[in-house]
Amino acid sequence: MRDNSLKYKIIFNDLRNKIITGYYGINQQLPLEKELGDLYCASRITVKKAMDLLVNDGLIIKRRGVGSFVKGAASLVASAPAASKPFGFTAAHQDDAVSSKLIEFCVAHPQPETIKNLYLEETDFVYHFSRVRYIDKQPWCIEYTEIPIKIIPGIRIDNLMDSIYQHIEVETHFRIQSQHQVIRACRANPLEVENLEIDIVDPIMEIEQVTYLDNGLPFEYSIIHYRHDRYELQNVNINS
Repeated sequence: MRDNSLKYKIIFNDLRNKIITGYYGINQQLPLEKELGDLYCASRITVKKAMDLLVNDGLIIKRRGVGSFVKGAASLVASAPAASKPFGFTAAHQDDAVSSKLIEFCVAHPQPETIKNLYLEETDFVYHFSRVRYIDKQPWCIEYTEIPIKIIPGIRIDNLMDSIYQHIEVETHFRIQSQHQVIRACRANPLEVENLEIDIVDPIMEIEQVTYLDNGLPFEYSIIHYRHDRYELQNVNINS
């Protein structure tokens, strides 16, 4: 006889495989917990335990009163423990002298890509800011970021001169759980040529990223442009 106490793991593994293989696509809504209970002949509590595991693995996001959705860029990589690498520029270069120069900071309505990736409304407000990040006074990248005020209120200019992630974890008492990134090469604009001290013909590395809290809520949409000679991606693929 099958051990019903393990049924939530069976549901979790089945849904996880369906997400990874694309059966449930990016940003697609999963069936409601009641519907999943009927599908798997399981109780609501059992289904909820399976869904919580998917949230912890960084594969889905729960929207209160709406349902559960597949995160953008859901993959096996997204299920790696958050502690496997530091989040943010400051944490990644904690042994170096990191500094910032603020280019722009304002409150505005979100851009279309922010609305789509953070599940916002056009009428919502976000902190919109851009800043140059330096290591030992040498420019490394420019960050273009939007953060919803309703999720992370009270951001000030002085918070942006240091680690914004550290400020967020202290203020919200949530832990930053995961980042989903798309990496591509592109050309620099005049602002980047000036601030990154590069030539107009030099390529830059672009990272498009969405960052999530450990309650599954996406709170940041960023485009980061690195000097081509100061960004390196190290990746390990594992055939499981």
